[in-house]
Amino acid sequence: MPVNHQIVYFLQDALNLLPDLADPALTTSFASSTNDALLVVYLSSLLRAVIALHALVDNKATIGRAELEEDGSGKDKGKEKEKAVEGDTEKEPNKQPDAKNT
Repeated sequence: MPVNHQIVYFLQDALNLLPDLADPALTTSFASSTNDALLVVYLSSLLRAVIALHALVDNKATIGRAELEEDGSGKDKGKEKEKAVEGDTEKEPNKQPDAKNT
């Protein structure tokens, strides 16, 4: 297959349009742009982690409050039942003896 010089000329023109990567100003510009993009990615990841941790702590606090309310209401009901039972047992010894028993 013979070399098509027209294609070679187009390739040479395209490669000549590429920037000179040895230029210090261009290298600094690319480094600065890359650092800015990486900083945005880092800060967004950090913010996402903080929001996730906040949601986790908030969920844990909600569950803790719900458990405390369950325990508190359960204890109150238990105390009421204990008082009712104690009241019944205290009344029995204070009953007047029946005439039949004496």
